[in-house]
Amino acid sequence: MDAIKETLNHLLIYEVNGLLALTYVLWERIAAILTAGAMSYFTYTAPHAQRTWITATAALATLAALFTPPPAPLIMAVMAMAGALAVWRETFNPDHLRWRLNGGLALYALAALGYLAYSHYLDGVDAMAWAKTLGGEGQAAAALAQGRAFVNTLATWGLWLIIPLGYFSLLAQSMFVHPPGPQEPGELISTIRTRGHD
Repeated sequence: MDAIKETLNHLLIYEVNGLLALTYVLWERIAAILTAGAMSYFTYTAPHAQRTWITATAALATLAALFTPPPAPLIMAVMAMAGALAVWRETFNPDHLRWRLNGGLALYALAALGYLAYSHYLDGVDAMAWAKTLGGEGQAAAALAQGRAFVNTLATWGLWLIIPLGYFSLLAQSMFVHPPGPQEPGELISTIRTRGHD
């Protein structure tokens, strides 16, 4: 009887540890999961002509959310979810809004992945090889440090502020370009015919 209890306790501990490990892994990748979910909505609701492009953007955005350093994954997820919500709420021309937002998401994902690739390239640059071309190890190290600082500054401004603010301003403009109106087609036709007057 004691052996059965001990076996059950071990199984319970393994099960709980497995669930905790799974929860930790999912939480660690929550930005990528949220991005993939929002981009799935974009793809699902898109007209056939847009689906290939939006699927490509979804792949880029999910990769950016998985592999780029913070806070880029969180920003990517917030941008994708806000875009999906805006497309869902858009009543006049959701296809046009989806296409414009898709372009913003693709730009951000490409910029984030480009920064990641360039950072890995800089990490692999041999300072000694640069020393031969620049005339000294100190000059090569200084040039590499200056290059890294410049790229990091550009990436910080671009990935944390400029591209997201441009995306959200596009989103706000698209959301507020039309005044609130009736949702039913008959009410919309009546409003247009009477120009909002009874």
